[in-house]
Amino acid sequence: MKVVLAEIFNSWQGEGGSVDGSAFGRRQIFVRFAGCDLKCEWCDSRRYIIASKVKKWRYEIEPFSGHFEYKPNPADVEDVVDAILRLDTGDIHSISYTGGEPTLQRALKQIMERMKELGFRNFLETSGSQPKRIERIAHLTDYASVDIKDETAKAAKDWKDLVLREIESIKILKKAGAKTYAKLVVTGETKIENVEWYAKLLKGVAPLAIQPREPMDISQERLMELYRTAAKVMGRENVGLSFQVHKYLNVL
Repeated sequence: MKVVLAEIFNSWQGEGGSVDGSAFGRRQIFVRFAGCDLKCEWCDSRRYIIASKVKKWRYEIEPFSGHFEYKPNPADVEDVVDAILRLDTGDIHSISYTGGEPTLQRALKQIMERMKELGFRNFLETSGSQPKRIERIAHLTDYASVDIKDETAKAAKDWKDLVLREIESIKILKKAGAKTYAKLVVTGETKIENVEWYAKLLKGVAPLAIQPREPMDISQERLMELYRTAAKVMGRENVGLSFQVHKYLNVL
């Protein structure tokens, strides 16, 4: 079975903050897939959205070296497994499947099964837009970060339906035993009433990490207002801030 990849590399997880289920600050091997069903305005992996345009994928030659070699897409599952094992430094917390949207790859389940067999834990970074696909791999997922796409992302025509699908995906993952949190990217245009709605949907379901869009266009005062709104609904221990710390450290 084949997959369309963007890159595989060794780094630290820079998102999630301190909420339960986050792997923030943990060493991971990242498997970034190409292809996405959404079109978020601020996507930081925009060049990988259309899978057919990603003719080659790259893999890090030595762990944390930043030096890469390239192979043609699509890739064999064994190529993915081999690249991961070459990058295993013995201190890997989990394998992060990111994108693009990982669940669009039919071979994702096979890769996750192999990693489990080899003793690794699986960390899924997903938009949550495909709950039926999430169901197929939920039992293989140890940790999950599921996006709640704010209205300002303009990710889909029916924004509210997308949010409800994301909540459904979170519930599926939680039921399967995965440590799961919701990640909400906010901007200076994010509405208080929308954050309150997300918080009501998430209350008693999963914690929320609020993450400013990069580059930041939101004031600290407004960010704290959004935080306070969510915490009043969900409880003060169930909300946290997340920043893309890896970008400040100048690592992938």
